[in-house]
Amino acid sequence: MDNNLVSIIIPAYNVARYLDDCLKSVLNQTYTNLEIIVIDDGSTDKSLEICHSYAAKDKRLKVIHQENAGVSAARNVGLSIMTGKYVLFIDSDDRIEQNMVEILVKEIEENEKNDAVFCGYKEFEDETDRIIKEVVPSKSKRVDRDNGVAEIFGEYATMLWNKMFRCSIIDKSDLFDVTLKIGEDELWMVDVLKKANNIMLIGTPLYYYRSRAEGASKGQVFSEAKMTDYESQKKVLKSINEYGSEALTLYAQQRLYYTGQDIMKLAYYGGYFDVYEMIDHEINEARKVWFDHHSNKLGKIRRRLVEAMMRKRVPGRFIKIFDK
Repeated sequence: MDNNLVSIIIPAYNVARYLDDCLKSVLNQTYTNLEIIVIDDGSTDKSLEICHSYAAKDKRLKVIHQENAGVSAARNVGLSIMTGKYVLFIDSDDRIEQNMVEILVKEIEENEKNDAVFCGYKEFEDETDRIIKEVVPSKSKRVDRDNGVAEIFGEYATMLWNKMFRCSIIDKSDLFDVTLKIGEDELWMVDVLKKANNIMLIGTPLYYYRSRAEGASKGQVFSEAKMTDYESQKKVLKSINEYGSEALTLYAQQRLYYTGQDIMKLAYYGGYFDVYEMIDHEINEARKVWFDHHSNKLGKIRRRLVEAMMRKRVPGRFIKIFDK
């Protein structure tokens, strides 16, 4: 079963505290035919030193060092040098089950038209290792491309790390958008999976995601990084339109509104009223779609109230009372 090489791409930036756990979980996989590419993105701690120490012991591990350019640029380096038949992306502060690669390879090779496989995952607390969330999707089966991509917006989530891809569907032009700090992985998947035939869905949780307080997506204040989350959703919708699927377009429109509304509120509370007004105008069509398809009546009333108060320039401290 170990005949086909699997490339594992791991960007690393100042994660010396977590690298041992991550690399051990990868190097100790039951599936051994691995090409492990770690891209150190200009770390200022001992991350690079740790990577080199592991590479000295295991020739499967390749270490690339670059000046700090962001996770997208790091992943692009990995894509440019990978030689495997399949590729898996792992975050350097996370870890995986010992048999994750073996299971994913078995599933993707169940049929020659399987071009990707998604699995469940567990989220654990940084300081205590306590499992705080376990995602065990109920839909475990082989589905066509559109139904598989729909699951990115559902239980299998928009994260990159619980998914394996057949490298033959990844073109040289399929690069991560380096202008995006948040949502770049979702956009990349939507672009790449246009070329997929079938996608395998398995509910087994094989990936362990570390929940950390820091991170571009965690903050609840407006920032340039947060703004790229909105920009990524606009690009996702444009890319999804090329699928020619009304259902997928509907998912993307609703996600654009959900993300846009969240970020325009952060802009409003932060006093960036020009940004707030721009987003409020741009998501108008997506807003109509969301309200037409959202079933929670109380949630819809609350959102309409909050948006009406913002247009009246009610002080943010009062709006937050209703913004739940």
